[in-house]
Amino acid sequence: MFDTMVLATYRSRTYHSSGDGIWLYGGVVTFHDHQLSSPSSAIPVGNRWTFGILDDDDIVGLVGLIVRGQFRGFQTVQSLSAYGVNTDPILAHGQSFDYIVVGGGLAGTTVAARLAENSEVTVLLVEAGSDNRTDEIVYDIYAYSQAFGTDLDWEWPTDQGKTMRGGKTLGGSTSINGAHYTRGMQAQYDAWTTLLETSDVDAGWNWEGIFGYMQKSEAFSAPNSQQAAKGAESSLIPMLCIEHCPDVNGGASNCVSMTPLTIDWHDTSCNSNYLIEHRKPLKEIIVAAGAIQSPALLQLSGIGDSSLLNSLDIGTNLDMKGVGRNLQEQTMNSLGAGGNFDYGGEGPSDCIAYPNIYQVFGWNETALQVAVDQLNDSSVRSSWAASQSASADSQAALEKNYEVQAGLILNGNAPIVELFYDTGFPDDIGIDLWQLLPFSRGNVSITTSSEPRRIIASPPLSSLSTGETVPGTRVVPNTNGNFGSDQDWKSWILDPSAGFAAVNHAIGTAPMMRQELGGVVDAQLKIYNTTNVRVVDASILPMQLSAHLSATLYGVAEKAADIIKASN
Repeated sequence: MFDTMVLATYRSRTYHSSGDGIWLYGGVVTFHDHQLSSPSSAIPVGNRWTFGILDDDDIVGLVGLIVRGQFRGFQTVQSLSAYGVNTDPILAHGQSFDYIVVGGGLAGTTVAARLAENSEVTVLLVEAGSDNRTDEIVYDIYAYSQAFGTDLDWEWPTDQGKTMRGGKTLGGSTSINGAHYTRGMQAQYDAWTTLLETSDVDAGWNWEGIFGYMQKSEAFSAPNSQQAAKGAESSLIPMLCIEHCPDVNGGASNCVSMTPLTIDWHDTSCNSNYLIEHRKPLKEIIVAAGAIQSPALLQLSGIGDSSLLNSLDIGTNLDMKGVGRNLQEQTMNSLGAGGNFDYGGEGPSDCIAYPNIYQVFGWNETALQVAVDQLNDSSVRSSWAASQSASADSQAALEKNYEVQAGLILNGNAPIVELFYDTGFPDDIGIDLWQLLPFSRGNVSITTSSEPRRIIASPPLSSLSTGETVPGTRVVPNTNGNFGSDQDWKSWILDPSAGFAAVNHAIGTAPMMRQELGGVVDAQLKIYNTTNVRVVDASILPMQLSAHLSATLYGVAEKAADIIKASN
């Protein structure tokens, strides 16, 4: 599973017994029992060589000395920055840490950094991918899709001949995503509490309890004068009777808005921290490998459905049917049209509309009534739960989830679709339509569809369009003025070579729910029936949100860090 490995040691000492190379990012390094030639910059102290603060050139030279020399003993690193990164697992072998964080994505790096704020704490962060921070594909927001299908992409195969993507690199999927930052509806976060054990309902897993944590990791840079001159503060024209709101992240996202992006264009520096050499018993393991890899790691460790583990000759440490089940993924279809305009510059598209079910189907009262009746029909709920029960702990658990999500859709105006205006993809004009709240479980499957063709063919986009190209009227003809038949749209959506794609926002495979519903972790994020193993990533989210995941996951990770600190 781990082809390469990145080790990031936070405020920790690093040892090396006899080397084929080290990487240090500044520090005071002392060699004991050396057998090296005396480097010119070294100061002999007894039987030691004490190096001063090293710059990049010093480090390169030092690595060469180690590779060519006969080094015995160990080295102690007193770091002048908050982190060190290494790709040699030997450096961590046999060492002890207070915390081991498995997964160097958004949640893992956030938790590790917060835990390391205590200079007495040692944290080892393990990432399966490489450190690609200097790769243009990672730091250039316009190039992120170039990572797809490369070594930076897990590229998990799914059914329907499709693929789900995830970042296999330091930073995880945040290193290969489009950087859009949105939060869900307040009611969606409040609904988490209804799925918890009675003893956990006051643990703060609701909007009020997590909103401050989502803000904790934020800083905001408003458009500067040059950006504003290019239209960065342009006004929006309401669409489909969806209200324009200035802030999509205030807990009421049923609107159309310009969205912020997670791009840091400021120079940053880390506080100086010195590391203390010591050994302690391991306090906790934090699994933060994401909604796909975390359940896989748990199963490999003997935590999961015993029937699955037994079939693979893996001993069962904890028989937990919910591990790996309850997978929920959003899906996307993209429509494109040619344009008659000059872009006049470049920049990531950041206009998003979040319509609710009444706005999506409101122009077609018959279709709306069918959808509402199905969501209210208990027999539909039961038959759906039966059809998905293989991907859940039980049919009863699914019916509870259905009841909560249907209530949010019908009574809470939870957006069911994201309409993402995408200049330049799949053509000059693009509309990416995301089905936000799927009812399918276990695999990426399509349960809903819609008709954004009407948007492209209506003002104001119609004045900029030279005609739809994806899928185009040759693939989905306009028949009787109805913008295409249901069957033609379905055929295109299910076409393995076209149609829908995964949004790569998988959640729910180690959900924070009560055990009777198939929950894997409690409100302290501990795996049930363990004492020091927590999960902190998208797999703990019990239900999809009408939003991108980053903002929520920062909040989850920040809250998790405080929970862990308080318990230790």
